[in-house]
Amino acid sequence: MSREVRHDGDGTLEVRFPFDRALVDRIKTLPRRRWNAAERCWGVPEGDLLLLIDLLEGARFQFDAPTTELCRAAGRTMAPGTAPVEPGLFDAPSSTGSSARIADATTDLSVSELNESVRRVLADAFPHSLWVVGEISGFARNAHKRHVTFRLVELDAAGTNLSSVDATLFADARSEIEAKLARAGDPFRLGDEIRVRVRARVELYVPWGSYRILVEDLDPTFTLGEAARRREEILRRLGAAGLLGRNDRLSLAHLPLRVGLITSVGSDAANDVLRTLEESGYAFDVTVHGARVQGRTTEPSVLNALDWFESRAQAFDVVLICRGGGSRTDLAWFDSEALGRAVATFPLPVVIGIGHEQDRSVLDAVARSAKTPTAAAAFVVAVVDESLARVEECRARLLAAASASIENEARLARECGRRLALAVRARLERERVQISWVGRRLAGSVRASVQHARSRMDRSAVALPRAVAVRLARQRERLRGAARGIAHAARRDVAVGRHRLAANVVALGPRAARRMAAVIERNEARERRLTLVDPRRVIERGYALLRSADGRVVTSPTAAPSGSAVRAELRDGRLRLRSEGVDAE
Repeated sequence: MSREVRHDGDGTLEVRFPFDRALVDRIKTLPRRRWNAAERCWGVPEGDLLLLIDLLEGARFQFDAPTTELCRAAGRTMAPGTAPVEPGLFDAPSSTGSSARIADATTDLSVSELNESVRRVLADAFPHSLWVVGEISGFARNAHKRHVTFRLVELDAAGTNLSSVDATLFADARSEIEAKLARAGDPFRLGDEIRVRVRARVELYVPWGSYRILVEDLDPTFTLGEAARRREEILRRLGAAGLLGRNDRLSLAHLPLRVGLITSVGSDAANDVLRTLEESGYAFDVTVHGARVQGRTTEPSVLNALDWFESRAQAFDVVLICRGGGSRTDLAWFDSEALGRAVATFPLPVVIGIGHEQDRSVLDAVARSAKTPTAAAAFVVAVVDESLARVEECRARLLAAASASIENEARLARECGRRLALAVRARLERERVQISWVGRRLAGSVRASVQHARSRMDRSAVALPRAVAVRLARQRERLRGAARGIAHAARRDVAVGRHRLAANVVALGPRAARRMAAVIERNEARERRLTLVDPRRVIERGYALLRSADGRVVTSPTAAPSGSAVRAELRDGRLRLRSEGVDAE
């Protein structure tokens, strides 16, 4: 099998060669190579053609016509069916200082020579330092070292890694950058997830064969400007939606003692808030919901905490979002449009305590801003203090009003007492006159009534005997009428009784005859039954009735033992018998 590269017409380059361990190791360095077991060849995407050419240079591979055309289209020229003859990347620089020429096909390079050649090519391509923009990643785990290695990454809007490059920050450059940041007031510290603009040199580290950039300087204004620009853009959109200050306009409870706290559990911010509320002496009921307050997880973590408190809004009066001090870039994670909208539309008042006095985030523009965690807690305490002061003021006013009212009521009571005494004396005088007048009228009326009663008694004494005589005459006449009525009724009742008695006498004969006939018939029936059950009827049919000497009927052999006398009553007479005892048979 010859060494050849062919295009399969479907976007894949087929690399065929007799087994060679060195060539296999070269092919395996390509990231997208695939071994085709059926065709016994390696498959490489046509997009990696230049990498493949550089990899196989000097190995005497033949390329077919479609592959050669692709090479020409990519700026590389080679004769069909032959190895590449165009200048390559791996020869030493020419005497004129231009890019290198191709090494002779028979020239073998060591690994260090290969890496050195690539280093010189990169040095020619990037002879000067350049500014690179990206986000720092992996800085924190190496921050304790003198020379820090990390990655500079490019992310899309969704946070997906589009590309990255290794970066190295030597101790001297790091010291200069940190001094530069200190002179600018330490607006931020070097760390992960910070978008920066750095000046760097491109180089290849020969011992490892790794491509990297060496950071020489950093532009602080870019990082701060990006954060400020992003914050201003978010504030502009929130303002257009009418959300700026919306939560701040929610009325706060007079006694906001049920407090929700969103912060990192166990952090200085949480401790400051809890200590401030505890030292106030009020009975605050604090519920802490843990959240990440730095990094990419800040937004989803705080949104999750807000959702938790919103679902239990009836159990809370106010919610605090707090984070301790830090650099501006540390606090920039709260410059989130999603967080701003969530806080602005939150149903409970929200107090923001993030960073230092001079720091301001998007959340400070939509809710109550207290600057620091301690100030946020102090704000809530101040609201309770104010409510307590109002209560004390109302109490003092109430006591003063009550005292004045009591004094006024006492004065009115004294005046009323005086007026009442005068009125009572006047009323007593009027009653005394009235009683005297009524007494005189009553005496005259009594005398007239007594006189009238005497006259009526005299008239009654004259009329009483006559009335008694009339009444007695009426009663006598009534008694005589009653006597006549009783006599007439008695005669009528006697006549009715006689008539009824005569009727009964007439009806008694037939009824008595019927009753007598029934009784006679009943007695005759009884007589017939007694005759039928009479023992003599049995004797008349040929049977005998045995009696003992004392006249008792013998019904058992034991009643007539041997030698005892027995009488037998027959139909025509009696027999005297003597028992010989029980018959054995």
